[in-house]
Amino acid sequence: MTGNWDEYQQSEKPALDLFKTLGYKVYDQLDKDFVELPARESEHQVILIEELKSALKRINPWINENNLNKAVNEIRPARLKANSLMAANEMIYDKLINHISLQQDIGHGKKNQTVKYIDYENLDNNSFIAINQFRVKGKDPIKPDITLFVNGLPLAVIECKNNTTCNEPEEEAINQLRRYQNIRSDDTEEGAEELFYPNQLLVAAWGDSATSATVGAPAQAFKGWKDPYPYTKDSLAELLGKVPTGQDILLFSLFKKNRFLDIIRNFTVFEDKGNAKVKMACRYQQYRAVQKAVERIKNAKSLEDRNGTVWHTQGSGKSLTMLFLALKLRRMKDIGNPTMLIVTDRVDLDEQISGTFKKCGFPNPERAGSVKDLKELLSSEAGRTIMTTIHKFQEYEDEKYPVLTERENVFVMADEAHRTQFKDLASNMRRALPNAAYIGFTGTPIDKESRSTLRTFGDYIDTYTIEESVADNATLPIKYESRLAELHVEDRTLDEVFDQTFHRYSDEEKQKIKEKYATENDIAEASSRIKTIALDIIKHYTEKIAPFKAQIVAVSRQAAVRYKEA
Repeated sequence: MTGNWDEYQQSEKPALDLFKTLGYKVYDQLDKDFVELPARESEHQVILIEELKSALKRINPWINENNLNKAVNEIRPARLKANSLMAANEMIYDKLINHISLQQDIGHGKKNQTVKYIDYENLDNNSFIAINQFRVKGKDPIKPDITLFVNGLPLAVIECKNNTTCNEPEEEAINQLRRYQNIRSDDTEEGAEELFYPNQLLVAAWGDSATSATVGAPAQAFKGWKDPYPYTKDSLAELLGKVPTGQDILLFSLFKKNRFLDIIRNFTVFEDKGNAKVKMACRYQQYRAVQKAVERIKNAKSLEDRNGTVWHTQGSGKSLTMLFLALKLRRMKDIGNPTMLIVTDRVDLDEQISGTFKKCGFPNPERAGSVKDLKELLSSEAGRTIMTTIHKFQEYEDEKYPVLTERENVFVMADEAHRTQFKDLASNMRRALPNAAYIGFTGTPIDKESRSTLRTFGDYIDTYTIEESVADNATLPIKYESRLAELHVEDRTLDEVFDQTFHRYSDEEKQKIKEKYATENDIAEASSRIKTIALDIIKHYTEKIAPFKAQIVAVSRQAAVRYKEA
């Protein structure tokens, strides 16, 4: 028997047992009863060719032998003309999602026929296999702990570590995954990157917990998966017959068959980052929010019941959550060909979200350039994805904003819904789209008598708080030290000076004087107060040396000038 036995017992074997529970066919090469792996031409071959052919025949029963071999060759890593791992990965991803086209006569003359590698509609048409210690020869031989195959394609790699013998099990697992991909250094050729051409998910696991990322990801991109929604930890424990570890929760949440295919199809994007492409898959709060929103839309008894609020703290990826929801809605057959309207309250946000959608390859997002442009886009045929600011729902003079469409398959996603989704502009939008579904995304919901995020959009669909984000290492914690800059005038406080100067006035008159002449800004701009604060900053800066810069937020330009002079 080979392999690290402690690592196998603590992490690898529990993972394989979980895959058996999920219905995968498991090949455990460290098991005493193991016989043999599916046949391969050589250890250079990363695809299980016969498994792929069987799947192609099931999914595309019309396909002839010639086209079957063409379809196999289309996706063979060795046949891809790509100049990088990421380019090859994106090419294969496109084939997995958008399929390929081959000419064949199936009874109506020779025509282009769509060939699918994965059947996203009929789960049973696909095969799911888990193999441990799957040896691949590349620049140097590699043997990942667990490789997951869908229809013979290696779509996930899991590296396991023993947290009792490794000081940094996650770091070691991630480093090994990066070595396998040959992305650690430009100067060193290593690993077998062809195994990762079809890859969709990478996992670092160490028994107690696990993190995941995508091909090419740096170490900091690996994140945990804390919520198995729609399962609870109790219902998952009942299913597994034990209290689930962090590793169990992540592996179950990512690789339960229907979820694995859902994440590949609807929750994975490539984004342009300057001269490079970055591949991203959803985080658990994004997946949960989208699934809850879809469930609400599906189960709504009235049009209004579809509405709701997604409260996800700043920096948690709300733009991507909106993108994933749009992708999911696009593919829901029972809502027809929906129109998506993405609404922001600032031009820069509009540009940011439009850019995110375009960079991630979302089909044909359109920005409304003017009020007239918006009206024309919304009045036209279904199926558009439109980006706009809320201000384009303004009226001209006394003219009422017209009804633009009464279709029910219009979905409005409002970003930063706490700011301007109230009063006239929001009313105009609802008049224009009376039967639309409205989903508000906010990092800071408002609940005031005059303005309420929940009253405007409906109750919470999902919440992800700043405390959760900090716990997930997605947001840096804020460390707050209280300061009170008391103001003195020649060793007396301002209150003492004020009381002595205006002692003949009544309390009511004193209050009016304070309100008129001693505003909060006046106090905040006081030179003596600013000098006190500046001295405190200098003291802190010299006594607590940190490797970062700092910034001062002033109440006004006048105050900023006085901080500079202080």
